[in-house]
Order: sequence, then C-alpha cells, then structure tokens
Amino acid sequence: MRIFLVWTLFSGGWAVTGPRHVMAKQGSSLAVSCSYKPGYELYSKYWCRPRFLWFCFTYIVHTNGSEVTVTQDGVSIRDNHMARSFTVTLSGVTPSDAGWYSCGLSKTLWFNLWHNIEVMVSAGKAGLGAKQGRVMEPVTALGTGCPQLGEHRGSQSGSKLLAGTETRWRLPWCESG
Repeated sequence: MRIFLVWTLFSGGWAVTGPRHVMAKQGSSLAVSCSYKPGYELYSKYWCRPRFLWFCFTYIVHTNGSEVTVTQDGVSIRDNHMARSFTVTLSGVTPSDAGWYSCGLSKTLWFNLWHNIEVMVSAGKAGLGAKQGRVMEPVTALGTGCPQLGEHRGSQSGSKLLAGTETRWRLPWCESG
C-alpha cells in the first residue's frame, strides 16, 4: 500500500497521460500530445526536463491556463480544453533534444501532475518503437478501424511525429492473414 501511494504521488496519479517514448528525425519538428482528466482545463500546462526525483524546477514552456499558443525558444505549447489535451511542438530537433521530458499541469506550488516521456532523436525516419522488427504506428482516437503500418497519419513526408491524445497500437486481431 505504501509503495502504491508513493508511486501515485511521484507519477502524477495518472491524471496526465501521453506516449511513453517518441522518436523524431534530426532537423524535423516533433509534436507530442498529452491528455488530462476532466476538471483540469483551467490549470497551467507545462513541458520541462525533470531533474532530481523527476521534479521540474524550471519549465521550457508553459501556458497560463488559457488556450493561447505560447512559444519560447522554438518550443510551443497549446491547450485544447474541449479535447482535454495539450500539444507541445519542438521545431528543428537536434541530438541534444534527446532525453526525458515531463508534460504536466501545475496544481499548487509543490504538487504538480505530470507524465514522463522519452524523446529519441535519429538521423533516420521518424517513428515509434519497434516490435518484432516492424514499426508500429499510432492512430489517434479520431481514426477508425485498425491502424495501418507505414507513414504516420498526419505526418509530412515522415518528418513530423504527432502522438495523439489517445494512442492505439496494432492489435493482434487487426493482423491480416
């Protein structure tokens, strides 16, 4: 019970969700969407690099709780209250952008809710994790049917990765033949 409580406090209690790993091609733009539970629409949302014990002491970019797009040093963030999601876009991704980040919302001075994401940068084609030698591409909740392998939906020549607010992966029953 104690371990669960500590994990809940440090993980943000699952109020903020998003992809666990994303990959972008060097020089491309990377868009990452994080979603949040109802009731958090007017809270400030942020993107940061966590430090000690996964806490963020400074934000790379953050909102003031509105839906206005905020841009700072090539990184933008935009909140969509109706969809209960916010999207962070990194322009001109470089190898130094690789690492762990947190997308989160500010509740109080000492207690934020967040989700950790590993950003990987490659010289090759952008995509998400591989399983059994195949690239698995996400499909947002707006998609229908089974996800398709190949170019990521919404991408521009494979240079932009957009992780949807609700990501679904290829399911065994979607396999053909």
